[in-house]
Amino acid sequence: LADDPLIRRATAEGVTDFKGRPVRPMLASGSASSDAVLAVVRVNGARGGRPYLLCFKPAGNGLTTVLAVPVTDTESGRKKLEAQVIRSMKDRLGALKFPSATSVAILDSGGNVLAGKKGGQGLYSLPQDVRERVRNGETVEDRAGEGRDTVLFRLAYFKALDWYVLASAPIRSITKPAETLTRRLLLYAALLLFLILCVMLILSAQLSEPLRVLTRKITALSSLDFSREKEISAMLDAAEELPLDREDEVGRLAFAFDGMTRALADNIHKLVESTAASQRMQGELNAARDIQQGILPPPDAAPEDPRCRISAFLSPAKEVGGDLYDFFAAPDGRQAIIIGDVSDKGVPAALFMSMTVTLVRCALAQGLDCAQAMRQINNLLAANNPSCMFVTLFIGLFDPETGVLEYANGAHCQPFVVGGSRSVPLRRLEETSGPLVGAMPDMEYKPCRTTLGRGEYCFLYTDGVSEAMNSSLEMFGEERLGQVLAELRGLEPDKVVKKVFEAVEGFREEYPQSDDITMLCVRRA
Repeated sequence: LADDPLIRRATAEGVTDFKGRPVRPMLASGSASSDAVLAVVRVNGARGGRPYLLCFKPAGNGLTTVLAVPVTDTESGRKKLEAQVIRSMKDRLGALKFPSATSVAILDSGGNVLAGKKGGQGLYSLPQDVRERVRNGETVEDRAGEGRDTVLFRLAYFKALDWYVLASAPIRSITKPAETLTRRLLLYAALLLFLILCVMLILSAQLSEPLRVLTRKITALSSLDFSREKEISAMLDAAEELPLDREDEVGRLAFAFDGMTRALADNIHKLVESTAASQRMQGELNAARDIQQGILPPPDAAPEDPRCRISAFLSPAKEVGGDLYDFFAAPDGRQAIIIGDVSDKGVPAALFMSMTVTLVRCALAQGLDCAQAMRQINNLLAANNPSCMFVTLFIGLFDPETGVLEYANGAHCQPFVVGGSRSVPLRRLEETSGPLVGAMPDMEYKPCRTTLGRGEYCFLYTDGVSEAMNSSLEMFGEERLGQVLAELRGLEPDKVVKKVFEAVEGFREEYPQSDDITMLCVRRA
């Protein structure tokens, strides 16, 4: 160090590098690390205070190797490069063509134009917060000024060179071409509209007379009575006045109108005939409904007997249905109760039902018990049954004095027995006598027997009750039916069937009735 004045001055006491670190301690072996330490120091008296890069490297034995390298002064190079960049940007921006009052310029931090053209929007005419945002790295797009003097500008900042790039354009320079184009298009549209109006006037003059003829025909058609043959014939004969010989749209319209008139007359004639036939058929169905209702006893027409009460209810899904019920006094004095459901609906089911009711009455009138009567009815129905129809049938003989109910159940819904007191549980007659009635001959049916206690009632029904569906296609179900019946203890049979039907209707809501609903209730006093 004593032999090198440059290094001696660079490592003198109090000398710091460009980072503000003291240089002298870097020579001490105790503070020197195994890696080289670098420092940039400006050495006073060394060629005008030239900067040097010092490299300190431990050499062992308490010695440190110091390498001093002069740092080349790049200021003049930077200025030359900057001048070259400015010339290049001037050439590029000068080659661009901008609309009037539109500019793109590169500015220094003082707002001086380095390249390009400075427009009406200067750097320091912008708000201070805009310049601060740009210096923080944000590119700002905004408006300045008001009214027609409003200017759109975009400002960016290059931190390395402390330069700004400012592009500005007046609103009027942007909107003026669009306004010019709009005025031109409006003029063209006005001329085109005028030409269209002229053409339409010419065409309307040619079409008005045929259209007036069509209008008169349409007006006459709306007031025509199609039930009178003379008026229809006169209307068809007057079709010669239509412009059918024209080959344009009016001629095609007249031809279509003539065809529509003739087709309408023909369809209305057929509609009148079909309506008359439908009315005749509806009248016959209504008569069939009255006959069917006449076959069955009225719902509250049971014989007066203080020992028991009987009531029934029937609501067919169509004009006539396949459900049946009956009650009458048997030859031995017991009360006969019958309910059934034919496999089909409509008129065929109604005929099969009426035949079944007649056969039941005849069989019980012969003094047969319930099982014998069902066996005889099955053979008679199966003997001549080309449609393979069948009926689920329940035949019962009830003794009001003893409460004994002898019955035969041919695959019909299992009846409910409901006590008059809540202490008596609800029960069902689950025993079945045999299969469906009328499907196969020579079928055996066994007799069944139960006893109704005082105040108990037996509730018989068809599957139209348990299988009634709502809009969600959920069925009413036998469980829900049992819950309803449990709440109707002690009521008379007519009120029981009424309340059950109201419950089914409330469950079904607006969903249409899909099957006949039939109920029969007998209550021991």
